[in-house]
Amino acid sequence: MKNAINFILFSFIFLILFNVVFNVLWLEETSISDFYKEPKNSIDVIYLGGSNSFMHFNPTLAYNEYGFTTAFLTTGSHPIVCLKYLIKEAQKYQNPKLYVITLTEFGYDINLMDESDGNLRRVTDSLKFSKNKLELLNVALNYKKKFNESKLDYYFSYFLYHNKWKNVFDGTANRYLGVFYKGFWFNEDSLKTVNINSNTNNKIEELPKENKEILDDLLNYIKSEKLNVLFVIPERNYHDYAIKRLNYVENYLKEKNFKVINFKNSKELGINYQTDFKDGAHFNINGVTKYTLYFSKYLKENYNLDDHRNIYIYNSWNQEYERFKQNYMKLSNKNYDDLLNKYKTDY
Repeated sequence: MKNAINFILFSFIFLILFNVVFNVLWLEETSISDFYKEPKNSIDVIYLGGSNSFMHFNPTLAYNEYGFTTAFLTTGSHPIVCLKYLIKEAQKYQNPKLYVITLTEFGYDINLMDESDGNLRRVTDSLKFSKNKLELLNVALNYKKKFNESKLDYYFSYFLYHNKWKNVFDGTANRYLGVFYKGFWFNEDSLKTVNINSNTNNKIEELPKENKEILDDLLNYIKSEKLNVLFVIPERNYHDYAIKRLNYVENYLKEKNFKVINFKNSKELGINYQTDFKDGAHFNINGVTKYTLYFSKYLKENYNLDDHRNIYIYNSWNQEYERFKQNYMKLSNKNYDDLLNKYKTDY
């Protein structure tokens, strides 16, 4: 009996360790990967939300201009049920002065998790194995109705990806390397320009039951932890029903004395729908530069963020900013300082 128990324990521990090693070797990098690289208690601002966070705000530019540090705990189209647990994950490693949370995904149905398994997996696969990760999975999978694989695959991703292990060693693994700069996503697509419509309205539509339940749970946690949080509604093209829901969320949060910035109603930001987007949802490098300059100045002036620019241990931020500028120059054959100076006088 004792031998059987020892075998079970050994097998379980081996499975966990193998899963961790496999994740390091196989899984694609995300903004969350960059978060784990930062020294403990070195981050001033934690940014949470979907792609309208890490594709819109450039932390290396904010650091270069104002000296504060920003890290993302974000993935594309992440389910809103993850937010509370991502804050818990941040609290294990950092003690930021501010959490910034984008609200985009609250405008859409929670069942988006059923349309793409990747929406949840990008978050949970990126998190280190821990009690917090298990708690997130237990809650999130209760909202998920459709499963292309078994639930066990979410807890141990090796069971989903094991048949691709050889790709790790022959160099054909499909990983997005070299496009993150302190969590900020940038590649050749960021140089594209599309003309999109500016859609907005003042109508209100109440949130679906699940969205409201998740929002209230998040707000209760924020209050219980006495966290300093700023909610933002990003500038982008939305479905009409999403705008109505986000209008409801904005009013609801303000009634509860939370700070909200609705960038769709911000004239000072100066985003141009003909020149500043690479697609209907995301800024190109023009929009990123405008938004980062404007928002980083706002954060610096309103949240008493420290300036680390002359401190040796923050040298990696200078290096990442230079790496970003070099890649911009390589892809565009232009000097980034020229683009930066074009907008600096506006902000």
